[in-house]
Amino acid sequence: MSTTADFEAAGIYDPTAAGAADRLQLLEWLTELGFTIDQMVAANAQSALVGIASDQRVTEREHLSDADAAAISGLSIDDAQLYATAFGFAPFDDGSGGIGLNENEAQMLGMFNALRPMFSDAEAIGFVRVVGSSLSRIAEAAMTLFLTDVESPHHAAQGSEFALAKKSFEAVGLLDEFVPLLDVVLRRHLAQATLRSRAALVDDDRRIMRFAVGFIDLVGFTPVSADMNPDELRTFIRDFEGMAHDAVTQNGARLVKLIGDEVMFVTPDASAACAVAKALMVTLRAGRSEVQPRGGLAYGPVLLQGGDYYGEVVNLASRLADAAVPMELLASVDLDEAAEGVAFEPAGRRQLKGFAEPVSVRSLLFEGPS
Repeated sequence: MSTTADFEAAGIYDPTAAGAADRLQLLEWLTELGFTIDQMVAANAQSALVGIASDQRVTEREHLSDADAAAISGLSIDDAQLYATAFGFAPFDDGSGGIGLNENEAQMLGMFNALRPMFSDAEAIGFVRVVGSSLSRIAEAAMTLFLTDVESPHHAAQGSEFALAKKSFEAVGLLDEFVPLLDVVLRRHLAQATLRSRAALVDDDRRIMRFAVGFIDLVGFTPVSADMNPDELRTFIRDFEGMAHDAVTQNGARLVKLIGDEVMFVTPDASAACAVAKALMVTLRAGRSEVQPRGGLAYGPVLLQGGDYYGEVVNLASRLADAAVPMELLASVDLDEAAEGVAFEPAGRRQLKGFAEPVSVRSLLFEGPS
């Protein structure tokens, strides 16, 4: 059991320094958790002593050599590295030159290799990249949540490093309860994706489907955001993304992505797309007076790939949004013809970037705040 004298001799504890009692509490707690003096010294040298316990709790396994990881996964070293890279696993800077997989990660790679008999290698790896990038975003969002709502206020209040270490350790512990719930969410989204694909099916080709695609963006966001401090910008983005997400979801569509101040959504139902666009325009206009929404809608066959949508219809919806003035919704003729119970009026022909000939356009009428 490490003692106060051991901590002092190792240079990680100074009984005369401010906060010495707090540092001693932290070191004794880390010792109880099983950390050695050498581990604490190394963490302290990297200004990571407060986070050493939570860092270890995230993975809970030691890093393996690439050869050992491949053996556990049942894959060749090259294939294990291929899957690890597809998942977004960057090499750990531990001097080994390898990726640094742990035992659980290696076993997981072997399980995902079961995709190969059912799908082509290119499609299987493409799917793994989508999984990795999606989970990476969840991880970044979780980290940002902790930094914004826990760590920053803790530092502002001049809280102790021991208290922050325990908060971080306990936050990581929430993973044990949170991760199994992702299964529930994934299954619900898979069910909804299946229903969308059936409704959008064109002939028997399940990669080409007919969707209404919408883009809504905010005019004036760039100059307004330039005058915001980081806290104001964070709040604005959070509120914008929240309003957009709820308006799309509540009207039965899928939010594909948020690109800065722009929203992209899809739905197989042209009429529903109009309802989503109207809801977004009204909701986003009410959010902040200095910015105003505008949008574009198009309808037709699109290519579904990796959870995203591609093709001329997507490009057309995006260009229509670019061509709209604030508080205007421009739509393609095909969307006008497919939507039922929705009022449009002719909006002339527009020369859109990327289209050789002028495009006939409709304006979707809606009631919104002035």
